[in-house]
Amino acid sequence: MSPPAHSIHIIGLGSIGSFIAHSLRSLPTPPSVTLLAHRKSLYDDFASNGWKVGLRVGENGPLDQRGGFNVELLSNSDSSDPIHNLIVAVKASATVSALEPLRHRIGPQSTICLFQNGMGQIEDLNQRVFTNPSTRPCYMFGIMRHGVYLRTPVEAILSGTSGNASLGIVDSHRPTTQHLHAQYLLNTLLQSTALRCEEMEWPDLFRVQLLKLASNCVLNPLTALLDIRNGQIKDNANIQPLQRQLLREISAIFQKLPEMEELSLDRNQFSAQALESVLLDTVEKTAQNSSSMREDILKGRNTEIQYINGWIIRRAKTMGLDCEANSSLTQLVLAKTDFTAKHRK
Repeated sequence: MSPPAHSIHIIGLGSIGSFIAHSLRSLPTPPSVTLLAHRKSLYDDFASNGWKVGLRVGENGPLDQRGGFNVELLSNSDSSDPIHNLIVAVKASATVSALEPLRHRIGPQSTICLFQNGMGQIEDLNQRVFTNPSTRPCYMFGIMRHGVYLRTPVEAILSGTSGNASLGIVDSHRPTTQHLHAQYLLNTLLQSTALRCEEMEWPDLFRVQLLKLASNCVLNPLTALLDIRNGQIKDNANIQPLQRQLLREISAIFQKLPEMEELSLDRNQFSAQALESVLLDTVEKTAQNSSSMREDILKGRNTEIQYINGWIIRRAKTMGLDCEANSSLTQLVLAKTDFTAKHRK
């Protein structure tokens, strides 16, 4: 029997995916949630934990476990059941490889919600997975501002209750029938008091994406290369000239994006000074955090640099704009990633 249209699948069971899964099953009337596990070891972890996901608010907070999940081991699955609502919480760089095996289960009545850092994933999916425009799913994008990390594969730690998330349907020109299909997933996520999602129209969500991307382009690679926490970046005056050069390049690129005119966005919101204010606010609010890029390098994993600074570089190239600081920083991150991975073996 095929799953109902109001079932939700989640792929990417790290901290964000686990937090979302727990939040959905905590609703007064929880939806059917299927967790898509890539690894047999992760599938076994869920089995040994009674198919439950745990969450603590704070390191020493009480453990709240939620169950009732379906868990599907993708490496051992030949399912052709349709996926109507898919939340994607894998790293941006793994999006295509994660969704490629699921393409036969996703169609125009499907909704994909990307809870990820960076930009450019949708373009990649359209070019490499959902190549036929008439059968593509509807896309949503989620921007997560919660501090959350995994203690174990089945237990997440939420640093506090002051975080929130922004959520919206991508591209207002999509057919209205697809918007209707997407409304179920959107409304379900908005119900969660833990996620604290706010709905945004696409122009506003795109603006927020750009502002977050600008901060990530500075904060993530610099903290990764210097091996420091976010707050320490403001303690070194030698970093400031590079920060400002990065933001000048990013501002020039943002202000010439065709989306500025298409979505009627105010270019003044993307001046170098405005982007610096957003960066400083982000540093202040996440001072004790260790950026995801720093953590990836420390653990010998690939980073999302190609979907952060790399997106800036690609857009600059299409417009013939200079992007030397972002390009150099990207090469340094790639070099350090390669060096760290080789020396961990």
